[in-house]
Amino acid sequence: MSKSSSLALKALWACVPVAMAFLSSQAQAVPSFARQTGQDCAACHIGAYGPQLTPFGIKFKLGGYVDSDGKAGKIPLSAMVVAEYARFKEPDANGNNVTSSKMGLAESSVFLAGKLSDNIGSFVQVTNSGVDHTTGIDQADLRYATTLGIGGGKEALVGVSVNNNPSVQDPFNTLPVWSFPYTASDRVTNPGVDTVSGSLEQRVIGVNAYSLIDDNIYAELGLYNSISPAMQSRLGSGRYPDGAEFGGLSNAPYVRLAYMKDLHTQAWNVGLLAFNGKLEDRASADSTKFKDFGIDGSYQFLGTREHIVTVNGSYIRERTTANASGVDTNNTVKNTKLAASYHFQNTYGATLGYFKATSEDQHAGNRGFLYQVDWTPWGKESSWAAPWANLRVGMQYIQFKRYVSYDADNDITTVLGKPGDMNSLRLFAWTSF
Repeated sequence: MSKSSSLALKALWACVPVAMAFLSSQAQAVPSFARQTGQDCAACHIGAYGPQLTPFGIKFKLGGYVDSDGKAGKIPLSAMVVAEYARFKEPDANGNNVTSSKMGLAESSVFLAGKLSDNIGSFVQVTNSGVDHTTGIDQADLRYATTLGIGGGKEALVGVSVNNNPSVQDPFNTLPVWSFPYTASDRVTNPGVDTVSGSLEQRVIGVNAYSLIDDNIYAELGLYNSISPAMQSRLGSGRYPDGAEFGGLSNAPYVRLAYMKDLHTQAWNVGLLAFNGKLEDRASADSTKFKDFGIDGSYQFLGTREHIVTVNGSYIRERTTANASGVDTNNTVKNTKLAASYHFQNTYGATLGYFKATSEDQHAGNRGFLYQVDWTPWGKESSWAAPWANLRVGMQYIQFKRYVSYDADNDITTVLGKPGDMNSLRLFAWTSF
């Protein structure tokens, strides 16, 4: 591969660890919100644990994280620890896949999460990775929100989000940052094909204006710009592998439209996503354009909260045009995710997920299932130490039916003949306080 063709492929390949984390989601749950509102965790979250939001939780987020019980003295701080045991296969010295087991901390975080003023609230997470042993700003979403009358007795909730990751500000449970699996390990292979937009995580800043009209129509428009490499380093993102610098991104438009309906005993939403941008090499004229289009939907049966069923799905297509030394190379990747869950009394949960990811150039792709069972003993109104402590213990199994991947030099050398070698089992304990 010539040196001049580096940017596009560098942007795609060098971002692999970041993008995989983006695709696999991050664990989030912050009891400081429960202390602020006087509500139990189950009021905002399916299964009494984040991040899957109920309609009440969606409106709390869009309202700028400022809703409260009116009592003073609430400190917007929380912490979270995820420990895990992971069993998977990895190559030995001879290149043969052998079974390996790892046990330890997956991640630990502190949050500035809650009301900062009457109209301003925050969800800012600083995370230490138990795998990479790095610390930095993880997810960040700072909001201003207020409510306006629009006539006819109707209201519109309007707000602005300043955030560091496209879709971290999204209120639904379908886009990459907040979709199933809600906790994942960097030690194992996770589903999905990397996207250029996924590589933007924590390396950009977005300003997104949004409105929820009459509790039904959600509209959002934002612009994303990259932050300087020096600032990325100060915030803990570091540089890409091989010392590569993340490219520059200017005024990349992000558009989100959705319709949601809260029927109290059930709720649903459908939505569209569009996100375009051009990632430019800081040292040459090379660039990569990306155009994302997505469609998503979600359904929740809430009933009396004894039996809860959810179904979440998304399809996101990314078209890229990589220009290296004046030569364009096109590719399209598609990520499809579908998950259905059942929770009994917000305590015992089971989730089945399906994933399918493809790339037009046939250099990456996977398909399979993800299974999870979990137990969440706390987080309800009568729980021990409520609303200070919460815990989820679970088992997660990823089963690949198809897996193809090429190495970072784009050599056709790492096509795996046995997708089952990428399967993994994970036991996790996830606590927040």
